[in-house]
Amino acid sequence: MQVDWSPLRAALRAADRPVRFWWRDDDAIAPTLALDRLEGLARDAQLPVHIAVIPAHATPELADISTASEFLIPVVHGWAHADTSAPEAKKSEFQRDRPEALEETAQGLARMRALFGTTLVPMFVPPWNRISDALTAQLAAQGYRGLSTFGARDAETTHGLRVINTHVDPIFWRGNRSLADTEWLIDTAVAHIRSGTSEPLGLLTHHLVHTPDVWAFSARFIAEMQDGGAVPHDIGAALKN
Repeated sequence: MQVDWSPLRAALRAADRPVRFWWRDDDAIAPTLALDRLEGLARDAQLPVHIAVIPAHATPELADISTASEFLIPVVHGWAHADTSAPEAKKSEFQRDRPEALEETAQGLARMRALFGTTLVPMFVPPWNRISDALTAQLAAQGYRGLSTFGARDAETTHGLRVINTHVDPIFWRGNRSLADTEWLIDTAVAHIRSGTSEPLGLLTHHLVHTPDVWAFSARFIAEMQDGGAVPHDIGAALKN
């Protein structure tokens, strides 16, 4: 795997202040060898990974592992990660208007709190990164404090929620599900850094489906960010402010 890291290095050097950086990994349910590898990577990098856990399927064993590790930070990943989209629409669980959706988001937070206790960060991560504005408007009243999807955010807050998105996903989802074009991935990160936005740069991974190249790129991307002076963004603290 040949990767030209020089554009990222140059962008980090040119930034007028340290770039804030965070890491989210989706679809955790239970302990696996892949989760062990994820936690090991986070520990080696001394960078917590925010695991978006599917509440309906999460196991107590996952909670035990997460609460014992300072590097696995749980957040709420929808309810059951079920595709409820309309015909011909892109996949989603919470984009289409459904009468039961509000109950599911409440159940998701309640079950996650029961499993993870005070280690839970009350951030909602909608499966497939899609959610309706009408449902978003109801989340703060349920106890959520943050919302995270993918791509540049439109505003720092919405409906009483702090918005902290992800921006770099190394998986080629529309192709072979291996490593995406690395030049494009790095250009995405560079554009975010050079935009001057106050939004932390977010790395999005999916440990259960990583190929060796995706693991390798993710580890090196984190190292390059840190070597370039990027600083971890404390999501939990940010949602308390």
